[in-house]
Amino acid sequence: MTDDNAGAAQAAWRNPGAAAILILFVLGLSLALVLVLNRVATDNGVPFIPYVFWQSFGGCVILLILAVTLSSFPPLSWAHWRIYFVAGSLNLTIPYLIFAFVADKVPTGILGLGLSLVPVTIYALALMFRLDSFRIIRFFGILLGLAGLLLVLLPKASLPEPAMLGWVALGLVAPLCYALNAICVALLRPPEGDSVQLAGGLMFAATVSMLAVMAVTDEWWAFEGTFGDGHWATVAAMANNALSFYLIFELIKRAGPVFFSVVNYIVTLTAMGLGIWLFNEAHSYWIWAALVLIGASLVLVNFVSMRRR
Repeated sequence: MTDDNAGAAQAAWRNPGAAAILILFVLGLSLALVLVLNRVATDNGVPFIPYVFWQSFGGCVILLILAVTLSSFPPLSWAHWRIYFVAGSLNLTIPYLIFAFVADKVPTGILGLGLSLVPVTIYALALMFRLDSFRIIRFFGILLGLAGLLLVLLPKASLPEPAMLGWVALGLVAPLCYALNAICVALLRPPEGDSVQLAGGLMFAATVSMLAVMAVTDEWWAFEGTFGDGHWATVAAMANNALSFYLIFELIKRAGPVFFSVVNYIVTLTAMGLGIWLFNEAHSYWIWAALVLIGASLVLVNFVSMRRR
């Protein structure tokens, strides 16, 4: 990491404009739909490894067509390949495999709740990489976020079934990947290339990675059987991925990774609402209490500090 990169990242953390706020809410809905589409696909028999491959491949095709039409093919320098594979692994391949694997084992709303921890984790990483200064109010926000996490994991009555604990813990690896990705995109983003090009390159790298994973596991699927809900969910995930990854790059470019992290609370509320509406999910008082604590932590880590900038 160079001082120039760190300075550029800090400069990007500015007050957001109206466009960034609009992107924030659209991206929140798009990322919540990821959890819903995962659930629909796996509930209807789509194997999770090919499912992640196809949504990566479809999103890649859409973005590359848009990139060539609007500007040009994504740049292919070493700096660009680095961001493609780093962001592709941290923001798609690893978390999407995890989410697809646990989609039928953990309620959608609880998976969404885990995403609320991303802002806290981003700030902790920002301190580690000296991209932000220590502030007591933000540190207190981190403690509240951890308390909320413990309310999900420790009480036996917090989850619908105690056996879900291991799957929930695995699901929490995905938010950690997202937090690492937000920092890496801010630090490693090359100067050349717009958000469509960079998102297309990321999706290409993720597609290659998932093709390798399918080859190693020998798990192949190509829309066999009668075209049903699982197939439609896979097609919808292709378009949704293209939209969400473009917006991720665009939002981080416009407002920086800390403001970007606010999207995870929007995802949480939307995912919990969709889970209740579409899948008749019900949550314990422990989960709602955790949501309140994690929400308070987000306010302290983000909004209060932003007002001081």
